[in-house]
Amino acid sequence: MHDYDGSTVLEAIRTIQSANTPEATVSALSIFIERYGFERIFLGQLVNPANVPLKNILYLSDWPEELKTHRRNQMAILHDPVAICALRSKRPFTWAEARAHATRLGRMVVDMVHDFGITDGMMFPMHALQSVSGGVSLGARQKTDLTATQVKELEIVCQTAYYHLEVMLGPFPYQKLAELTRRETECVQFAAAGKSNWEIARILGIEADTVKKTMIRAGGKLEAGNRAHIVATAIAKNQIFP
Repeated sequence: MHDYDGSTVLEAIRTIQSANTPEATVSALSIFIERYGFERIFLGQLVNPANVPLKNILYLSDWPEELKTHRRNQMAILHDPVAICALRSKRPFTWAEARAHATRLGRMVVDMVHDFGITDGMMFPMHALQSVSGGVSLGARQKTDLTATQVKELEIVCQTAYYHLEVMLGPFPYQKLAELTRRETECVQFAAAGKSNWEIARILGIEADTVKKTMIRAGGKLEAGNRAHIVATAIAKNQIFP
């Protein structure tokens, strides 16, 4: 570990921002994180692999190929407590924190990574207005012990790398968030609260048929089919309150 050195952080930021290939970007990030005891990087957008092909997302990793293949085949991200916590958290957290709140299947996903010698790690969630959520997950072979300042140093450099790559490799097919109108948002928000079309119509002072048509329009914008899918997609895309 090291004492705080702002010049090192700024130099890493400048190097990443001047990188003109994904490989150069990841290499600059890799060199920087070694100072903190980390050896592995898993960087990407957090999306359902059943909905979005891997080729259509920001996804870069220097994890062992066998591990990456195994995770893809098992659709591990759907149960990975680190990924799930990153969707909900605005602050960095350790893998151990995420595992402590995981399901039995979730703990198995974390342990799968441990089996490849990556036994400790930290996730830096990425949330921006014009893109889906993502994260930069750093792995280590042994436990790291970071100060609050060191976590902040890592966070700002990871953010720089992530958004530099998103701009470099994007835009992605779904990156622009759907824009629901005020009325569409109201209807979907009440639907999320379990209200029927008739109940929503009474609350908003409109016809039930108008609510039905409004939900259909919202579903079209969200690329969602039935009512449950519309609500789930709207929550996932931060269009309504959960």
